[in-house]
Amino acid sequence: MTISLNTDQYYLQNQLNISTSRMRNYADMSIDDIIEAEAESGNTVAKDYGRKLFGNVDELIQTFQLDDPTNKYNIINQMSAEQRNKVLDLLDAEDMVIGLNFFTQEKLEQMLGKVSVAESANVAIEAFPMEQLIKMIPEEELEQFFMSSEVRKNDVTAQLSNLDPELLIQMTEGITGQAADSNDVSKLLAQISSLPDKQFKETMASMEPEIQQNIIFQMANEDKDTLLNFSNQTFTNMVSKLQKPDMVKSMIALDSDSLQIMTKQLPEDLFSIVATQVDTKQLAKLLIDRCPDVLEKFTSMANSSTTH
Repeated sequence: MTISLNTDQYYLQNQLNISTSRMRNYADMSIDDIIEAEAESGNTVAKDYGRKLFGNVDELIQTFQLDDPTNKYNIINQMSAEQRNKVLDLLDAEDMVIGLNFFTQEKLEQMLGKVSVAESANVAIEAFPMEQLIKMIPEEELEQFFMSSEVRKNDVTAQLSNLDPELLIQMTEGITGQAADSNDVSKLLAQISSLPDKQFKETMASMEPEIQQNIIFQMANEDKDTLLNFSNQTFTNMVSKLQKPDMVKSMIALDSDSLQIMTKQLPEDLFSIVATQVDTKQLAKLLIDRCPDVLEKFTSMANSSTTH
């Protein structure tokens, strides 16, 4: 099947100083053939225009009408995989996220499940307010958080002072098995903090989920890296509860490298659709600098012209 571009024949006519009557004879000819025919007829402008076309971004955009998404698509779709990856480097995160809509929700969940914990946490933060996010963490994972060797005792005790004094009293009584002998918050904190590390962890892991959530919420608000103590699956499960459009929207929080890996999994035709969002001038420069073979291919093809 012949692939052609909508080219601006009127612009080409003016650039080469070709009369309207003579241009009609070139109606079904490729750009390359028109330039060659004019050069052979003694048109000195045409002799230099080929070099100018392949070396000037604005000339290329105008002649090949690169602002036309259909032309962009046809050109990108004829590129090699390596050349398409160069186009991918020019896309913004927002452009690649739009392309994620082509995947099924199941495929999105699979791909999200392969990114780092930090990225999946960022996606969850993008999707939900922090307080809601913490409440969505399963109880067994809350317990595991406080038992983790990565969670420092000092970081937890630093948040206890923000708890309601009544909760601190309950915690102290739960630890000692006796009624708290003071309502003095500082004394209660000292008593809890003086516990050996193992007993402290076990105590925190056995607290009511609401208390655990409160502490983790405060810790995560101060340092979102607190969430790295949970698994990728924790956050992927949260995001998978969203409707697909909302899930895709939240994936703007992914790193560019991860978005590129995902975009590369699209079929070539769908990849080319996504890639048409590339900045026109950047695409033209890429074609001149890195893809002269693609330009040659389209320059030598018969084209469907746009006249004015």
